[in-house]
Amino acid sequence: MKYLIGVDGGGTKTEAAAYDLEGNPISMGRSGYGNLLIDEAQATANILAAIEQCMAPLNSRDCCYLYLGLAGYGGVTDTRNIEEALRQAFDVPFTIVNDAVIAHAALLKGEDGILTISGTGSVCIAKYAESVIMTGGWGHLLGDQGSGFWIAMEAFKRMTLEEDFQHSNSLLTTKILTMLGYEKITDIKKFIYTSTKGEIASVVPLIVEGADDGDETAQTILKRAGGHLADITLAAYSQLSFSTPVTIAVKGSILTNIPIVQAAFIDKIIEKKSETQFILDEVSSTVGCFYLAMKRLREC
Repeated sequence: MKYLIGVDGGGTKTEAAAYDLEGNPISMGRSGYGNLLIDEAQATANILAAIEQCMAPLNSRDCCYLYLGLAGYGGVTDTRNIEEALRQAFDVPFTIVNDAVIAHAALLKGEDGILTISGTGSVCIAKYAESVIMTGGWGHLLGDQGSGFWIAMEAFKRMTLEEDFQHSNSLLTTKILTMLGYEKITDIKKFIYTSTKGEIASVVPLIVEGADDGDETAQTILKRAGGHLADITLAAYSQLSFSTPVTIAVKGSILTNIPIVQAAFIDKIIEKKSETQFILDEVSSTVGCFYLAMKRLREC
């Protein structure tokens, strides 16, 4: 039985899935992060391990294509190492793209439309005919507005203002300090300057909890996050000659799991583009690899 393997390599985990040529999943493999920008050697090892695990119960000679979507791939200046590693490990044709590309194909089933992603970071990818553009995706130093990291940092910045202007600690500030085991706002510098993006974004559930309890500061931060995500989406929308109605899909824990962010996002887009249709389902990005790989196979 001929099959292909799709790989979704993210900042925390890599998922490989084998599909028969009808699109039915037949095997899975998982390992650590697949973002080459974190540590190229380790990420490459993780990617190969996920594929090998996925291929283990199958006949390797029946694999006809590998399609990989890797986080941060657009920032890799020299792709020869990962390409050579794939050639040596698997005698199979392959394609590597940014992980946003396969996520877009998964949710929009390979069709035209827009995908906005917000997890720890944020990015938007839009496709129309043969044109593909991205907005956002600048990383936490240059952008990522509306992401989990951005939401967390907005809360931390408000804490510094409370300290500088000697305002009483808000309920949200008290919750964050308790979570981190700190007594004073000045202690947060230790956390901010020694923690990863993911660790900083780990306070987001507290902000969501605060918003649910009526905390206006938390609600404002989350609504602004939705607004920022709508802005990069509308920016992508304006750059391509879409016919209406355009379909917009969402992905990532911030947009799919936080209703106040999702509602602000949808409301702002509907205000500008009233006929927009939305896809809010959760789908594995490896499904996008299937659609894109099949297109490549048909072209061969």
